[in-house]
Amino acid sequence: MATIAAASKICALVPVKRLGWAKSRLAPHLTTGERNCLAEAMLRDVLDVLSKVPQLGGIAVITSDTAVASIANDYKAVVIDDLDDAGINNAVRRGQRALAAEGYAGVLVIPGDIPFLSAQEIELALSALADCNVVITPANRDGGTNLLGFSPPHVMDPSFGLHSFRRHLAIARAMGLEVIVLPLEGAGHDIDVPADLWSDTDGPAIQTRRLLARLGKDVPPACPGPTQEPLSP
Repeated sequence: MATIAAASKICALVPVKRLGWAKSRLAPHLTTGERNCLAEAMLRDVLDVLSKVPQLGGIAVITSDTAVASIANDYKAVVIDDLDDAGINNAVRRGQRALAAEGYAGVLVIPGDIPFLSAQEIELALSALADCNVVITPANRDGGTNLLGFSPPHVMDPSFGLHSFRRHLAIARAMGLEVIVLPLEGAGHDIDVPADLWSDTDGPAIQTRRLLARLGKDVPPACPGPTQEPLSP
């Protein structure tokens, strides 16, 4: 089994595409400008949560967008230039290499569009990654992966995309890695389609909720009560 990281030596890695490319599936419901603002609000909510988790060894944002880099600077996150701009898997691999070179023992990949995550959930993920090589949080709805932890940083390549949760799980098992599947209600929820924009204005994701309230939209609440399911290869 590969070496497992202490929480304090784990860096959060947030891959973020250009704001102008964000949330195309919401085009029937939001204008281009509104989608850009939504992407920024969600990213700020994510970075705000990460900045409140003292156990994290650091925060890094990988992007090719200077506007995103400026937002990252607001939260004192390190910016890694996504030179190729060739999609999330390429970006995460670049981030893994960069953070391993900086001496981090683990990486927690957290997309910039899961604004309902909480500091408690990040702490749970860090604790899980201290006991295994790979932590996977499935998306609540579509079979995707909403959080992916690696210890050490390059123990496994990412494979985000359609049905990525099962694919990540299968790859890790095939490699003989210790895996923990960590369902998290807040981190497991993202905003991808118009059906995601409905009722309740209280709770986490403050900037996202404020924006959607101004736009006359609503988003669902993130419910507490995350559970943990350990799996053996």
